[in-house]
Amino acid sequence: MGTLNIDRYHAAMGNAAFKDVTRLHDKKLSDALATFYVTQRKLPFAPCLGHERLVRLLMDGQIDRPRLRFLEQDRGGLQLFAEAIEDIQFLGSIRAVRPGTIVFANQPFADITGAFGLTQAQEIKFEHAFDLPMTTAAIAMQFRMAAGEHRWLSDFSLRRNGDIERAVDIATYAFIGGFNDTSNMEAAHRLDIPAVGTEAHFWQQSYIEYMYEPEIEPRTGKAKHFEQVAFERWLDANPNGTTLLLDTIDVYMGAVHAVMAATSTEARRRAFKGFRVDSGDLAELGEWCLRFFEANGLKGLRPNLTGDLDVEKVRLIVQEFPEVAGFGIGTKLSSEVKAVAGVIFKQCLIEGEPTLKASNSLDKTTLPGRLQLFRGVAADGRYVADVTGLNDEQIEIPGATRVERLLLPFWENGQHAVIPSIEKQKALVAEQRRAFPDINNYPVLLSDNLRDLRDELTARMRADNSGWQEILKVPENTADEVSK
Repeated sequence: MGTLNIDRYHAAMGNAAFKDVTRLHDKKLSDALATFYVTQRKLPFAPCLGHERLVRLLMDGQIDRPRLRFLEQDRGGLQLFAEAIEDIQFLGSIRAVRPGTIVFANQPFADITGAFGLTQAQEIKFEHAFDLPMTTAAIAMQFRMAAGEHRWLSDFSLRRNGDIERAVDIATYAFIGGFNDTSNMEAAHRLDIPAVGTEAHFWQQSYIEYMYEPEIEPRTGKAKHFEQVAFERWLDANPNGTTLLLDTIDVYMGAVHAVMAATSTEARRRAFKGFRVDSGDLAELGEWCLRFFEANGLKGLRPNLTGDLDVEKVRLIVQEFPEVAGFGIGTKLSSEVKAVAGVIFKQCLIEGEPTLKASNSLDKTTLPGRLQLFRGVAADGRYVADVTGLNDEQIEIPGATRVERLLLPFWENGQHAVIPSIEKQKALVAEQRRAFPDINNYPVLLSDNLRDLRDELTARMRADNSGWQEILKVPENTADEVSK
């Protein structure tokens, strides 16, 4: 059943647009053909993901009677809008980049065209569809670039995500963005990707009674430390291979007890495949443990590091400890992020006429006209530059042997294009990542025609020939500013 996934201003604008008193020259505003483009403002780059969420939101169009009654009883009177949205599916058209396409801040990655009254009310659906996927995938992509291509990245964020549906989404888009697996069992089940996880600290804590009633170590005749007993039990329970968590008490002690446990029988030696460090100077401790294990005949172990890791910490660890095998990422993947995508939805055409929000600062000024995103590709497949321009332009990009048009038909009259599997989206992200020579300094431009249209339209919108100076009074200290 459809929800009222709109702000009140969408309902108010939609309701007003259906009234005769708000007509354009020859039709109701509600019927005027409008185009809105969609972009994100906050991330330097991000894979564009969320197309399947958008489809679900667009298809979920039937509004039940209690919600319609709620609209009708609104203090402003939203009867016309309630009638318009009852049991109706959006039948306009949408263009979008392919799922997984890497886009940059302020580039149009989708647009939607339809009758103004209902099309403007689709705004929140686009923002809800793309914001979380693009944010998560962008962060995952940055972690992948920091870790390098061959190191393992695991999503350990389940406990920080608030609810299971959000957690599954985060696991999905982290996987597409460059992660290898997840600790989230529901996500692993739905996505058919590996589920991973080590023991927790409270496994060792549970064996504390052996501190008071110890087992005897046959090789020394002395009492075993309870952590050694805990490790032995864990290795026995996981004979096909497992990872030991070393920092429950102290990493150095943990390494000693891990060696004692793993070398006590041949089966335990075979079961010991890797170790995890979750606190302290991760690079220093990880390297020390690896050398210690090797010195005691335990070679080929996988060092895995966790512990509130962000992208910069991963980058530094790789520099200091290049033999690290993988990382588990939790809070900094989903709950403690520097910026979200900040997806926005802005009108660019009304009845074929370009329009924009001029604003009082250039960074808030939007783009007018039917837009297109062009990407220049060199003969060797490397990307050269992106240009946002007008759809009817023929763009040439120096150094490019071909120029791709990235905005493609996606939705038409209730039917949508095929959405690739998450594995194919993941492969596309990885393929593109390798095609950017320096993604942090990649040229992202506006075409001359689009810039001229924006500037000329802004100037025309600000030109004022109404003679307001003759009938209105303005404080002297602001008169000059208003005239500008």
